[in-house]
Amino acid sequence: MIIMLAATGVYMFMNAPAELVLGTDALSTFPREFGEWTSTDLEFSDVVYDELAADDTLVREYRRADEGPVWFVIIYHENSRYGAHDPMVCYRAQGWDIRNEGTTGLTRGSGGFNANWALVSEGGRERLTFYWWYTAGDHATGDRDSFMARMAASGIRSNMTFGAFMRASTDVHDGDIEAARARLTEFSEDALPHVAAILSS
Repeated sequence: MIIMLAATGVYMFMNAPAELVLGTDALSTFPREFGEWTSTDLEFSDVVYDELAADDTLVREYRRADEGPVWFVIIYHENSRYGAHDPMVCYRAQGWDIRNEGTTGLTRGSGGFNANWALVSEGGRERLTFYWWYTAGDHATGDRDSFMARMAASGIRSNMTFGAFMRASTDVHDGDIEAARARLTEFSEDALPHVAAILSS
């Protein structure tokens, strides 16, 4: 695995693609409203943008009726930058404790996949998060190694590849983790067709 990724990196450095796969600001076309969800655009701090070094980002708060918000993030990298972001590192760096984690099934038109979930807490506040990666071939996965391998193979075949990290998170109210899980599942499954429409175009 390591040898394959290293070889891909050298190859793509020596044969750098001239254009971006999606073009600039492609994520801005992700719908602000879909189903019962409406959104507000948010931003990271400049320090975070510099640290991510992404080709494009999406940061939004989505709401439905009187439910709590879902914060949705897409971090998009192309070509030589793999962007295999680990959100648990970020949560720990911001003072959150990782209470529990595992995988959860998400359903979409082309079949289901397992995303990751984590329950985190900070100062009496609990938050549930789902996260996964997406790359060429409409490949969505919670398995970072699978994501990296697919990116490497795509880069070797076409000298052009991309990777997107996605995270949906919501606060847990009154200890009701199942309500938070249901909200995230419904949001994620509603959002996935729109992800595919942009990143598979």
